[in-house]
Amino acid sequence: MAPLFRSRQDFPVKGIDPRRCARKVVRIPTTVADQHRFANGVVTNLSEEGCELRLDTPFFPAHHLTLKLYLHDGTTALQITLAEIRWVKREWAGVEFVSLPPEDKVKLQRLCREPVALAWGDSMPMTLAPGVYVEEVDPGFPVMPEVARVTSRNAIEQWGRQGLRRLAFKDNVPRTWGQVVQNLREFLSVLWAREILKGGRAKEAFFVKCDLTTMTPEDLSDGTLTCLIGMAPMKPAEFILYRIRFRLNF
Repeated sequence: MAPLFRSRQDFPVKGIDPRRCARKVVRIPTTVADQHRFANGVVTNLSEEGCELRLDTPFFPAHHLTLKLYLHDGTTALQITLAEIRWVKREWAGVEFVSLPPEDKVKLQRLCREPVALAWGDSMPMTLAPGVYVEEVDPGFPVMPEVARVTSRNAIEQWGRQGLRRLAFKDNVPRTWGQVVQNLREFLSVLWAREILKGGRAKEAFFVKCDLTTMTPEDLSDGTLTCLIGMAPMKPAEFILYRIRFRLNF
């Protein structure tokens, strides 16, 4: 009988950088197991090559695991046959995916590439508004404390509720990009003045980019406005990066 758990040496895979892919902020229940233990947890951000998760049982770097992610759509759990813990910080862990069945790889790719929103609370992820999607590009290194990330998420949600109405029927042109940048800078400046964002100067507390460096030709042709935001909720110039996509005339 084949062993239930196999080590990394059983899988010929090339080395990868688990932080090179854009990450999606999610909240997906998961179970984790190694040869000796079983634990419950929550995946808090996800890419095609790994994830960050919070566990109710401590594990250690270099441990090999199997994971099951229980998606909100009620389909069969997404199974990671072999994963390796790359870093641990209290109950948090960063995991690299080493091997998974072909059908689960397709499911993971679809999950990561479909536009999803930040996860708020304990329920399914929600969009800030129809046609508006948010990606966490970089959560800080190795990872920002959860309180800092919640602060940033709440700020984006608050701005989204207030600032998106005026974008609904705009064209995807430089004038609109400038309006988005100005609107976001004004909002983030208030957070900086209240010391919610940290920095002696505004550019140390936040930045906003919305131009041809943040959008592809495909974005321009299909009316998708894309901006990049950096926010420093803990220390000056230590940014959590978010990419926000707007479908104009949606």
